[in-house]
Amino acid sequence: MLKNKTAHLNIGPSYGGINMDISLLESVGLTSSEAKVYLALLKIGDFTSKGEILKQSGIAPSKVYHVLEKLLAKGLVSTIIKNNVRHFMAAPPSRIKEYVGQKQKQLRQEEATVEKVLPELESLYASFKERATAEVFLGWKGLETVYGSLINDLKKGEKVYVLGASQGADEEKTLRFFKKYGKKCMDQGVLVRMLYNETARPYVKKMRKEGVYHQQRFLFKNTPVEIAVTKGVAAIVMLKQDPLVILIRDKETADSFIAFFNELWKIAKA
Repeated sequence: MLKNKTAHLNIGPSYGGINMDISLLESVGLTSSEAKVYLALLKIGDFTSKGEILKQSGIAPSKVYHVLEKLLAKGLVSTIIKNNVRHFMAAPPSRIKEYVGQKQKQLRQEEATVEKVLPELESLYASFKERATAEVFLGWKGLETVYGSLINDLKKGEKVYVLGASQGADEEKTLRFFKKYGKKCMDQGVLVRMLYNETARPYVKKMRKEGVYHQQRFLFKNTPVEIAVTKGVAAIVMLKQDPLVILIRDKETADSFIAFFNELWKIAKA
């Protein structure tokens, strides 16, 4: 009964007699083994050799020196040699705060480096985008990547065309997803024209209740895919439980889809 209660509270086992959830230390960059060894050394409270560390931490003997070297590199352990045997002691817990500060400083330096190289990388990417390419994306995260590519660079007054729009296989997720990107378009002043399936009329009413308004008409009874198009980019979207998307970067292809959309728009119903 006590074991079940402990598991439910997510309290970790005792390392060196210290009852602590090691995930707290893992969250600041220590591995599970590093956290166990550090806590064991804190409990021991003095320089100690491998044997006592193994006893208190419970990690595999083959890993202990590798883990200790990692902790030394992080400044969380110190070492001395007694009688030709290395002994180790935990640094004060306040050292963890210094370690996190160093990580933050390193991250800021990495961000500054990225800012320096980003223009060149963007230039390389832009030259790549000029060639016709097709990419395949899977799942809702993949769909987010695609719609980010479609929308993020659009300016006020530019247009997105969606042909064969539907509520998808999972209407709740579809509604949540397109509510986010529909409002993003509205906030950016991007104009969206939607050609929905007739079966999507109830879904469209729900979108309006959520505050998403676009130009829309209805044409097809049902289509298995939808196509979203903007300048130079087209996405063929299959809204299954796990969406599948083909993203095409090619101006000719995108322009042909837009021309096709405009012809269908003329005969679609309000």
